[in-house]
Amino acid sequence: MPLYTFIGDIHSAADDLAVLLADPEVTATRLIFLGDYIDGTAARYFGHATESAPLAPLKVLTMVRKRVREYGDVALLGNHDEFWLRTAHGDDNATATWVLNGGHRTWRKLGIYSSNPNHVRRALNGALLKPDTDFLAHLPLMWQHGRLLAMHAGVNWQYPLTQQTTTDLLWIRDDYYDDFTTGSHRWHRNLFNKVIITGHTPVQTLTGSHTGYLKMQADAQDVPRYLIDAGSRSGLFDGGICALTLTVDGEFVRAKRVIKGHRYDGQQIVTPAMLVDQAH
Repeated sequence: MPLYTFIGDIHSAADDLAVLLADPEVTATRLIFLGDYIDGTAARYFGHATESAPLAPLKVLTMVRKRVREYGDVALLGNHDEFWLRTAHGDDNATATWVLNGGHRTWRKLGIYSSNPNHVRRALNGALLKPDTDFLAHLPLMWQHGRLLAMHAGVNWQYPLTQQTTTDLLWIRDDYYDDFTTGSHRWHRNLFNKVIITGHTPVQTLTGSHTGYLKMQADAQDVPRYLIDAGSRSGLFDGGICALTLTVDGEFVRAKRVIKGHRYDGQQIVTPAMLVDQAH
């Protein structure tokens, strides 16, 4: 039975992505990247201490492009990737929003040292960056096969899959996760009868969990949904990249995540002490 590995938000962490792609159990499966290849913060916060991590958006895009081109893997568009596209198309509002979401750091890594929207647009459409712009422009918003369904952020339960908007697929959060009709917290029931895999929101910020992914079910009979944004380059001390492997029927096989160049079981709770020890 074929296996599919879903890789959550990378956010310029080329070093961690390289470690993940060197894992033979991961690369023996078909890979589905969930978007947000760019942006991110270089800081990693450990209470009163701070570490710095490299940001390499072009290296990430090169690795993902290679997987798509040479191995037939799938890359989906994320909301941060859409900032790049909309800016390249001359949308000044998107450019301003990109700045608020780390765009200025990404521009410097792309060799763009001006904040003038016209200069940024010309650079994104110039000879050096046009291949990446074209790659992002052709990425789908959704992927499905068998009982599996994936997109960057989630779905709007009020509409069928054929009527989902770009905004919801790239940005939705609370209305996708939660059922607000009850007095206490409860996950929204999965209305599409498919195992849904998304990124977009770090699992640590949603529940306080320090594992690599989150399984969401309204009850034991509900078809599961997985959130696999493990907080890569988000500033969280245990921010990393999660890789979730499922069968075509949606059965769980394994989960892994990479933090600071080290692989962990995706179900393992990682503590600050474990990460500090890596430096010694």
